[in-house]
Amino acid sequence: MPNTPQQQSKQQSKPQNKPQNEPRRKTTKRRLVGLIVAVLGLTVLMAAQQLPNRHRMEADLTQRSTRALHAAGLSDVQVSFTGRDGKLTAASPAEAEQALDVVRPLEGVRAAEAEVPAVAETAASVPPSVLVALGPGTTSVAGTVPTEDSRTALVAAAAALGAESVEDHLTVDGGVTDTALAGLADVLRAFGKGSDGTTVKLDDGALTLTGRVSSEAHKNAVLTAGRATGAPIVDQIEVPDVQRQLSELPQLTFASGGDSLTPASEASLVRAARMLTVNPSTRLRIEGHTDATGSAESNLVLSRARAAAVQAFLHRQGVAADRLTAKGYGETRPKVAETTAANRAENRRVELIASSATSLTE
Repeated sequence: MPNTPQQQSKQQSKPQNKPQNEPRRKTTKRRLVGLIVAVLGLTVLMAAQQLPNRHRMEADLTQRSTRALHAAGLSDVQVSFTGRDGKLTAASPAEAEQALDVVRPLEGVRAAEAEVPAVAETAASVPPSVLVALGPGTTSVAGTVPTEDSRTALVAAAAALGAESVEDHLTVDGGVTDTALAGLADVLRAFGKGSDGTTVKLDDGALTLTGRVSSEAHKNAVLTAGRATGAPIVDQIEVPDVQRQLSELPQLTFASGGDSLTPASEASLVRAARMLTVNPSTRLRIEGHTDATGSAESNLVLSRARAAAVQAFLHRQGVAADRLTAKGYGETRPKVAETTAANRAENRRVELIASSATSLTE
């Protein structure tokens, strides 16, 4: 059945509505896009404005936390902030707990955590162990050293001291260090040839020196070499008794009735001066005595003159004047009773009294 005129009119009018709605839709879409762009722009702008503020806040929290840690004696603790959350780095768990107690209560801090970096374990350092026993016939070298080179050097130094043979009981262990080992050869050389009953012991990082040397100067040379190793020194070195050495010298004699030394006495005093030279801390008291023959006054004068003559001779041999004192006692201190001529001769004497004191008194 054909369409009526009204139906045809409706069908023709429908396509005409589409062009009227399309501009509205486009306008709405453009408005929506513009709104989204505006919101995003505002968000970016706000974030850009807040970023410097955040940096300033983090810097402020870091500075105030650092000052508080320093005031608490925790200056080694490191602190940084991300926002209001702090991160601390401490050397030990105990230090970390103390630091957290300081930082967490600070104004503006939201949270704080601490860490203790792990420390890599290192192998314990084992020092070398060496014992050198010096003797006139055989020298023994024992212990543990790190390399064959150190072993060879130590045995060669021991052999250079003149022993007929060297017993090598050293072992090589790469696990030990060479601490103080290089200087042992110089210590052995300082002791010198002909050492008997002398030991050089390096153990547990300490250097023990034992033996008898010829003089104080000799001992000082050994100690100097020992200190150069860097190891603590245990000094068990003995020096000769200077007083005993002086007492073994022939008795000092003078021209009859005067204060002139005889050639034999001068020879004895040359030996005494050498003893004093190699024992620089020794002081000497020179005492003059006479027998009871003659007047007490003249004997006192003579005893003083003879003591002064000995003092002057030693000084000419290079002994410093401040190490020497002279005193005359005349006949007041006899050594033996003057019952015979031999006894009187024994009382006519000059005695040399050694002392290690820095000053001499009557």
